[in-house]
Amino acid sequence: MTFADQAVFDLLSIVWRTGADLADDLPAVLDHLHALAEPLARPAAPTPPADGPQETAPAPASADAGSTGDGPGGAGELAGDLADSHPAVRALDCLLEYAASRAPVDGAMPGDVLHLLAGVLAARGGDEAVAGVIGVRLPVLHHRATAFTAAHPELYALAPGRPSPAAAWLEHGGRDPLLLAALDRGELLAVLREHPVRVSLRVVDALLDGHHDLLGDPAAAWREVAAGPGGGEAVACLFLTLALLRPQRPRTGNAASAPAGRDAEDVARVWWAAALDAGLPSGALAGAGHLAKLAVADEVWLRLARRSAEHTPALIDAGDVAERAAGHPRSPDALLLAAHLLIPTEPGPGYDTEVRRHAWALLEAAVALPSAERPAETEQLRRALIDAGEIQAART
Repeated sequence: MTFADQAVFDLLSIVWRTGADLADDLPAVLDHLHALAEPLARPAAPTPPADGPQETAPAPASADAGSTGDGPGGAGELAGDLADSHPAVRALDCLLEYAASRAPVDGAMPGDVLHLLAGVLAARGGDEAVAGVIGVRLPVLHHRATAFTAAHPELYALAPGRPSPAAAWLEHGGRDPLLLAALDRGELLAVLREHPVRVSLRVVDALLDGHHDLLGDPAAAWREVAAGPGGGEAVACLFLTLALLRPQRPRTGNAASAPAGRDAEDVARVWWAAALDAGLPSGALAGAGHLAKLAVADEVWLRLARRSAEHTPALIDAGDVAERAAGHPRSPDALLLAAHLLIPTEPGPGYDTEVRRHAWALLEAAVALPSAERPAETEQLRRALIDAGEIQAART
């Protein structure tokens, strides 16, 4: 495609977005775009056999990549694996953007564009470039062309390693929890295992936004993700993302910090507890360290954090975990949590220093309690400090 062609498509995109009026020129522009995109509604030209001599005439210097000559009706047949800059692909993208600009409400998209799109889906919906331009427009199709999308479930199909509009949206599209909730749960979990970072961000965002049933029962979802290929990495990534995006407790004295929404707090707590009950692989709960500032009651947090440290002693940001635990010398969970955090790991000297400092503070506060109020778990923390090389703990 020439720079002039590129400029024309870019200019039309600006026209659709700004609502500028092409007046009497609009029909001719749309006819031209339809003519460029129409070959996408026919199957790709067959690939020539790889073996044996091939006699092909050289293509003209101005021919577009992906064209294989004259096809039915005199229009050029298009090969597979088109570039996203191919004029036919750009024309389809331009038409979809035009349709979106003309559809402020559901049901208002131009029928001729949707008719073309139906043919393209049937013929080449699995082509990467074609799926990519449709995927970018999938949210507006989902919300403003509901009758069309209901008739074309292939828009939402997800299969690991295969291009599709839904896969393209997951990779490049904008935030849309309602669209995410429309995807097949089993297919979404499979793609989560294939692309854990990208898909985890979308899933956690939707869960915290109130779409609690997105993956069904939390414990069952954790187990299902862990059971498939790449499941260990996927559950660790999903848990870490949940921990990073969780609501935080407002800092003391920070008037600008509003309390986190109760609903999002409950989602994070429920999914954390479910992960602990799901029998996940060792190391999967390292992200629990990022939950040190989760806005839940301390007794609830201490119990969950203690169980997480039992499962995965080398927590990320373990110093923050130990700091929150250090304020609760009367809590058996706090004492056991600190003891588990002292189990030898290799995350670096900063980890060890912070954990030891807060564990010491917790031990001293517990020892200072009247003997009748001092939890029996104080001795387990003392023994953990001694085992960690803090011999002076024996005299505390």
